Amino acid sequence: MRTVLIVAFISFCSSAWAAPCILQEICTNVENCEGDEFTLELLGTPPERIKSSFGDFSVDRIAKAGEITSKIRLSDGQEWTATSQNDFLTAFRVEGDKHEYMYVTKTSTTELSVTFLTQPLRYADYTKASNGRRAFSGKCEQEF
Repeated sequence: MRTVLIVAFISFCSSAWAAPCILQEICTNVENCEGDEFTLELLGTPPERIKSSFGDFSVDRIAKAGEITSKIRLSDGQEWTATSQNDFLTAFRVEGDKHEYMYVTKTSTTELSVTFLTQPLRYADYTKASNGRRAFSGKCEQEF
């Protein structure tokens, strides 16, 4: 019994007291890149919320590598499936007149990449709305 409590306490402490990760912006279009740092902290085990430099997000879904993430049945009876190649989680929030999504992917045992996407809740010029996508990557040992 004592060993179980010690292991549980160490596990709880290591995830609860993990420092936020600091990721760097990935710039594919240097003209529009701000080169910012992005902080990320996963809250809960498994994570239920994400605290970030862009605000707080609610975790929507967590998928492990190899899991089927969606299925599509075509009218001719074929079924297509999408399978995750890496562990990932999705999170979202509604902020004013926009929906903000965060996609977090574990790219290795010590690194994460985050894609942040903003979409308007009402009709907009979607070519301009797609400029709301930003990507970040870096070392992070937080688990999900």
